[in-house]
Amino acid sequence: MSQHPRSFTSWARDPRTGEPPARAWPAVLVLTVLCLTACAGVPVPEAQMAAAEAALRSASASPTPEFAPAELQLARDKLGSARQALAARDNALARRLAEQAVLDSQVAELHAESVRSRQAAQEARAAARALQEEINRKPLF
Repeated sequence: MSQHPRSFTSWARDPRTGEPPARAWPAVLVLTVLCLTACAGVPVPEAQMAAAEAALRSASASPTPEFAPAELQLARDKLGSARQALAARDNALARRLAEQAVLDSQVAELHAESVRSRQAAQEARAAARALQEEINRKPLF
């Protein structure tokens, strides 16, 4: 008697009845449930979207638009892209973009604060120089 190679279909079926073995059904059911759960996807990132909108409002209300317009525009663009991803039901992308928009808003605020601090320091140095010149010009007695 020669041995024939068993194909998957003959291996996966009961040789007496031709039916799949009964123990395979729970595994198939579990795999189906897992696949359906994975397909359910990422939930809508409502909290991240709200945080991004709040961070952008906060950055737009401060002097950030004047001192860090490029960084603020980047945050606006990321939030716009997050809204588009949300409309396309790509919740994972929307979440990432919303989180990036929050960070970009914070970077914009910090950059604006840095620029304002540098300007204030330059003004203080200029005032100190002017005062020193005034002191040097006038005799004490």
